[in-house]
Amino acid sequence: MALSSNQLNEEGKAGCVSCRRTTSINALESCACCDRFVCKSCATYRRQGNPYGYVCKSCYQRLK
Repeated sequence: MALSSNQLNEEGKAGCVSCRRTTSINALESCACCDRFVCKSCATYRRQGNPYGYVCKSCYQRLK
């Protein structure tokens, strides 16, 4: 069963919005655009422009 990329389950895990892997909260970041969880291997950190912070692959393509 796939987990939501919006909420954590009772074990502290969620699905990455980009790769759909189930990951614990330690390896997840919140996308600065869509506020969904993205794993650190799929996230891109934006240092310039608005929004600042981690963004998922989908939002990063829209912001280019």
